Amino acid sequence: MKRCQFLAYYTSYEYKRTNLISSLTFPASFRINKVIRMGMGRMPMSTIKEIAERTKLSAGTVSIVLNGRGDEMRIAKKTQQRILEAAQGVGYLPNVSARRLRQSNARNIPSIAIFWPSDLSSDLLGRFFMGAQNPILEQEFEFEMTIQPYARKHMHRIKEICDQGNFHGAILTGISAEEQRYLEENPIQVPAVFFNRESSSYSCAHVDTYEIGRKSAELFAARGHKKVGTIVPDHLVNTENNLRFRGFVEACATYGLELKDRHIQTAPMTMEGGNAAAKKIIEGGGDLPTAMFFPMGIMAVAALPEFHRAGIIVPDHMEILTYGDHDAEKYSVPSLTTVKLPVEEMAAACIRLVMSRIHDPSGKPKSLEFETPIIFRESCGGFGYEM
Repeated sequence: MKRCQFLAYYTSYEYKRTNLISSLTFPASFRINKVIRMGMGRMPMSTIKEIAERTKLSAGTVSIVLNGRGDEMRIAKKTQQRILEAAQGVGYLPNVSARRLRQSNARNIPSIAIFWPSDLSSDLLGRFFMGAQNPILEQEFEFEMTIQPYARKHMHRIKEICDQGNFHGAILTGISAEEQRYLEENPIQVPAVFFNRESSSYSCAHVDTYEIGRKSAELFAARGHKKVGTIVPDHLVNTENNLRFRGFVEACATYGLELKDRHIQTAPMTMEGGNAAAKKIIEGGGDLPTAMFFPMGIMAVAALPEFHRAGIIVPDHMEILTYGDHDAEKYSVPSLTTVKLPVEEMAAACIRLVMSRIHDPSGKPKSLEFETPIIFRESCGGFGYEM
């Protein structure tokens, strides 16, 4: 079976085995290390010469030990320990890439970077990797994948990292309209793919975000609602990429649905954000909306206890529609009707798109649009089918 090697640079945290990890044949636990890139500065890299000066040994001896050949070259254990302790003390990191190239049996496996913004829901990250593993399990490709978290307004650093040849290809997720314009005006010099963004300059796998908002309002109108509400991801407020919200608002106007300002709440795309937004809706006073659209399923799951404590019965008093289709939405009480975002299928498509460009750099960009069916469950409709 072909394997993909996932390398991640994240805030230090010990990850235990999950379904995703076991399916990728990882060990029982692995460490994801502190990110040192994307505008936060690089860790000072002490040279072998500095370690040699500190230990009063030759640079050759230090190099042999740091490359794991101390025993082979019969260097005393105490000397090896002295070198290793000195290297650890100054924060030395070996050049693993160079070491691998020196190995006679090393293979040139494509390396793909996944650039993931810090404000994009971590819930999507797990689903993304569930999808990314499919081309490996189907034995299509063999590659390494590195997660590169990034902060907004650092797109020039992404371009710099890619243009330096650190990776064979890149997949960019959650980029803003401004960031997308920058990349289209300043193309990355390696094959790159956009996840859930439409572009004529780059290959991309996306959905019709405006249509998701539009058909959500259409469903509420068809269900006979007059007063509705919604939650807006805080990082999308007043941005060009907020097409889902725009589609919802414009469709509400078209279908005569009342959408009051107090029934529009902004919140982080987290369970805490969804819970807090529900509290504000309840405490806002006046008549409550009879239907709510949540931008992420886990936000709606966290809102359910607040509605329950306020005596609001879902779906009798309020119907709820979410976006995403995470497992939590299937097993909440009530189960949540959702507009499905096919993250896994889109992630697999991104891998295939970037690998095809790696193998054929002269190929033209391809755009793949995915369907977003409504999965009916108990919270809205309760019909038990897709639309």
